[in-house]
Amino acid sequence: MSLEVLFAAIYLVAAAVSLWSRARVHGFLAETPSIRNEADLDRFKDLARLQMYLALGMIVLLVTGTVVGLILLTQHGLSALFVIILANGAIFGLGMLHQKGEERARHLQTGSESLAGEYERVCEAWVKKATPGF
Repeated sequence: MSLEVLFAAIYLVAAAVSLWSRARVHGFLAETPSIRNEADLDRFKDLARLQMYLALGMIVLLVTGTVVGLILLTQHGLSALFVIILANGAIFGLGMLHQKGEERARHLQTGSESLAGEYERVCEAWVKKATPGF
């Protein structure tokens, strides 16, 4: 497989994962406007776990894409730079759109103090830890 095809495949997969992940967050938000009970909290935990693992996968994809992009830059010069900037800009834009939904999911109302404590713990892990510990 040529490096150009590999680069395109990496960024297409990254875009698809980002769009799918965003759809999952927005689907959760549509079904769960607040954390009212344990079932809502469990669905939120499942969402947070998924998002955390997908973030790790995206890191691997984008680091690999960066390395391949740098190799292409040495081979093709400015024409490769244009494509690299375009691909990374698209992924960055998708990420910014996705981030808004994630922030909404981490700022829902809760039905009780006990749910609020666990919800906040999961939200903090989602933002500050690499893997879920809940």
